[in-house]
Amino acid sequence: MWLHQLAQTLQQDFLPSHCLTCHIACEPADLLCSSCLYSIRRNPWACQRCGQPGTALTGHCRRTTVLRFVLAGLEYSGVTRDLIHRWKFHGAIELSHLLVQLGLKAAPITRRYHALVPVPMHWRGRWVRGYNQSKLLAQVLSKELGLQHRTPPPVADCLSASSRAKAQHHMDRAQRIINSQGRYTTKKSFSGQSILIVDDVITTGATLEAVAETLVKAGAARIDAWCLARAPQIQRVNTR
Repeated sequence: MWLHQLAQTLQQDFLPSHCLTCHIACEPADLLCSSCLYSIRRNPWACQRCGQPGTALTGHCRRTTVLRFVLAGLEYSGVTRDLIHRWKFHGAIELSHLLVQLGLKAAPITRRYHALVPVPMHWRGRWVRGYNQSKLLAQVLSKELGLQHRTPPPVADCLSASSRAKAQHHMDRAQRIINSQGRYTTKKSFSGQSILIVDDVITTGATLEAVAETLVKAGAARIDAWCLARAPQIQRVNTR
């Protein structure tokens, strides 16, 4: 991991700057060229309960959920998908700051929270990958919110995840909800607190709801979620 970061630093300091996605030359301070930056698709008029694109005014979510508000400002496609894939599956953790900045620009956070809770991974998956990408997001997001509110909200990385009964990247929403039931646990009390769950990509929202249910049992008074991107319904995403 450190060799990857060293190579990135040397490239930035001694070699011409190139766009991370299309590789054309760009300004040294820029990680993306203007063409790639402007091609990033946002997630407009999203449902406030699940982040589904274009459904904010249609009463899309009529189901009962403990999640109060879900923010996912980007669409999981094109440049955003390429950046997240490189960051998540190829160890490019130096992209964490760029992704958070893109996500916050599209979906700014105005409320204050007692804590940020990253969606946990099963220990085996975290060991194989070397990190939990949601925790990386939460750590960077905490610093950014600290610049806004003077005091950064703490990152409460205190949930545990058991292994899934089945892989779920081919499951629909109902199947994912069943597959996630009882998967997350915590021994920490969040009595009366306002909590923001942090994750990278929303597919159906089943994972967020399972985490939120755990936080409710731990006493949380309000639970919102912030994610980088929302996957269009036609996509199947390997979320963990």
